[in-house]
Amino acid sequence: MRRLVVVVAVVVSLVFAVSAFAVEGAPPAKAQGADFDKVKAFHMKKLDDRINSLQQEKVCAEAAQNRDELKACRSKHKAEMKERRDAMKKKKGAGGPGAQGQPQVQ
Repeated sequence: MRRLVVVVAVVVSLVFAVSAFAVEGAPPAKAQGADFDKVKAFHMKKLDDRINSLQQEKVCAEAAQNRDELKACRSKHKAEMKERRDAMKKKKGAGGPGAQGQPQVQ
């Protein structure tokens, strides 16, 4: 009987502790909206950059007259993408996954 009371007390205290941490960690709703707008704008800019890069490769590929020219288009695009990835890795540092140069929100 004592064990049951102790187990129930521990479970109840854990439930309250976890819910208290969850409430404290949630940012206010207004701050989330502003942060979301910044992150969304940053993401849209990255997408536009990628689309432009692919369009340039497409134009190059359409203008290619032989296999070597087509291969040169692809190599050029791959080199540009590698430079961007390397720049992101340098910028990211110890940020971990998902911190790919995102704007700092506070």
